Formats: sequence, structure tokens, C-alpha cells
Amino acid sequence: MNSSKVVPDFLAAFACALVLALTTSGDARMNMRCRVVVPKEYRSTPLKPPPDGESEPARYTVAYEAFWWNCVAVRAADLRGRCPFIASGTPAASAGARDGASNADSQIERLLKTHVSAEVQRYLRSIASASKAKEKMRPYFDGPTPEAAN
Repeated sequence: MNSSKVVPDFLAAFACALVLALTTSGDARMNMRCRVVVPKEYRSTPLKPPPDGESEPARYTVAYEAFWWNCVAVRAADLRGRCPFIASGTPAASAGARDGASNADSQIERLLKTHVSAEVQRYLRSIASASKAKEKMRPYFDGPTPEAAN
């Protein structure tokens, strides 16, 4: 092995890694995704066509996304805010609401364990302010809606 070749290759790789690490923004390390996977029990619709035209998988997905994005918006406004997770409607819609809020809340808690709270809140505000967030929340929420205190 030619040692004169190994050292420059190592230094070049190290320099590239260092530049990449220094130029990556803080938000890039924080990553939340709203990924809906409809549970098996809600993948079919018992009535064909359903009375209001919306299938059970669609109800689950709409509720999941609305409650996921609402939780992001609630926690962006107040990191200690509590995300609602209950929706009326079919079992699919109720499960989607619960699962979406729970998933967003879990992802936020994971971020808070590895990042400074101010950075997490800044990140949450940036994604909650996107038009996509408002669009996905709209079927259930007019704006960020925390869980009501009893």
C-alpha cells in the first residue's frame, strides 16, 4: 500500500465531511414527516358507495393529517401545549385523529431530547406556517387548536 496516497485521500475525505457538517443548517438535522399508513381495519369501506361519498381510508387519512398538522401548530405556538386527539365521526376518523396527533407529539418529543427547545420551536413554526399545514388542518381546525383545559 502506498502511504503517500492514503494520507491525502483521508485528508480530502475529512475536509469534505467537515465542510458538509459546517454548512448544514440546524433545521436540516430536524426532520418531521406526516406519513399516513391506514391500518388494515380501515382499508375498506363497508357500504359501497358510502352515504356521504367518503371512504373509510379517506376519512382516516384526512383526520390523521389534520390532527398531525394541528399538533405541530399547537406545539409551535407553545412547546408545552397539549394536542387534541379526539374527533367525532366514524371509527376510522377517530382513529386517524388519535394516531396523527400522537405521532406528531412523539416526533416533537424526540426532537426536544436532542435539540435546544428554541431551535425546535423555530423549526416547528417554520413548517406550521407553510400553506400545506393550513390546508391539511382545515377539515377539522380553523387554526392551531390546543386541547381545552378542563
